[in-house]
Order: sequence, then structure tokens, then C-alpha cells
Amino acid sequence: MLLETYQHRSFIKQTGNILTTPRSRETPFDIGWDTEIRAYEWLRQQYQHRRVRLNAQHALIWAWPQSTIGCPIVPHTDRRVAIVHLWLDIPDDLVLLMNFEAWTIPIIGARFMENDTISIERDWEKLFDEAWLIKHEYAASDDWLDHQAVFPYVDRAWIKRVKYLRGYR
Repeated sequence: MLLETYQHRSFIKQTGNILTTPRSRETPFDIGWDTEIRAYEWLRQQYQHRRVRLNAQHALIWAWPQSTIGCPIVPHTDRRVAIVHLWLDIPDDLVLLMNFEAWTIPIIGARFMENDTISIERDWEKLFDEAWLIKHEYAASDDWLDHQAVFPYVDRAWIKRVKYLRGYR
């Protein structure tokens, strides 16, 4: 699957062929956003249930089928700080794809169906049911651009293009 991601420059400077991100960068653990942390932990569990086991030390890597996000929305303030824009060809069996807009439901700790009696985490599983999301107007049937993906690592062989960007935090 062809995907794009933005990573800190240190990501591409790692030694070896397998590139990962430290778990500390996955969520804002240090500021105590409990709702977001719960959603990210749930997504890790879903990834392991639907794809492969994750290394507990590594974060999931986020990417998009094409540049739907453009450049990261951060001020151009410090020319010493750099990120990389990567174009990747990730094996489909490692990619967990979901609707970008629908992801905001778990991330804020809400439910898809308020009157549902199942647990909130079971309700969140609707995130992976594209037909249900379209039927309930959480997604558009013709809007494949509104997707995002997670996967556990990048093999250097999957990198198709690299663009270095400076001045981002």
C-alpha cells in the first residue's frame, strides 16, 4: 500500500534497515490526556488483534494514503529542527486502515451510538466497519482520501522517496 508519513529527522538517521519510533512519542503521556491515552492503547490492542504482535517499546507509525494532511500544521520557528516526509510502499498485511474523521470519536472518548448498551471499546470497533460508517454518515462512500493507516515499523526497502523539511517543531 502506498502511504505517506512525516517523521522526525532522527527516524531516518537510525542505523539498520528497520526504522521505529519510541513509544514515548505515541501519545502525550507526560501531560496526562487520559482519554487520548485510552484510545491509543485500544488502537494498539486492535492492531495486535487484527494484524501482528507489537513491540512494547515501539509506537505505531501513522501514515496517509496520499498527502491529505499536507505539511504538519506547526509554526516555522526553529531552522535547526527538521522532519522528513516519506513516501512508502508498505505490505498490506501490516497496514491497519481506518477512517480519519471517525478516529476522532475514540480519541475524544465518545461513542458512535450514544444509546448503545455495549462497552465503549466494542462501540469503537465500528471504526473498522466502513459500510457502517458510510451508512451512519461518519464517512463518505467516495472519499478514500479521508483515511489513515498505522503500522509497526518501516523497512528501508519500502522507502520510495524522502523529502527533508526544516523549521518545524
